[in-house]
Amino acid sequence: MGKKANITLFIIIVLILSGIWIFTSTYLEARGDYELGHKESKKFAIEYANLSAISQINTFSADKKYHVITGENANDEPVYAWISNVHKDREIIVEKQSSGITKEEALERVYQEHNPSEIISVQLGMDEGVPIWEVKYQDESDRYTFDFVNFYDGEIIKHMAIKNS
Repeated sequence: MGKKANITLFIIIVLILSGIWIFTSTYLEARGDYELGHKESKKFAIEYANLSAISQINTFSADKKYHVITGENANDEPVYAWISNVHKDREIIVEKQSSGITKEEALERVYQEHNPSEIISVQLGMDEGVPIWEVKYQDESDRYTFDFVNFYDGEIIKHMAIKNS
């Protein structure tokens, strides 16, 4: 190999390594933002909502940012807790899991109304003070679609579709 080939190879390797480093640091920073405040919200839920166990916590963003907790109350009943204003003046809503519909029932409702071609995700969230199941999917027209299904009664309260370019 000649000197030019070595220099070109060196430049390509540096560019590839730089790209990997930038991607990795961006991903880790975004993941850190997603999990920011989870420990504090868990502590808050245990202290102020009398949760005895927490099995999962997720971040949900719509009109506000929420931490959504799956756990058990002091009576060992399965509950969900939605914590808003996760960085200050936290507010919490706690509901027994049995007081609303299940993830499967939310999916069934979406299939009845819109017949998705591919489910992307289903997660608990909150929209304008109403606990919801957010169902993300590709619809028959290849649009990225969101349905907000009311946690209490299974009604679809919002349907949004974004056309892929």
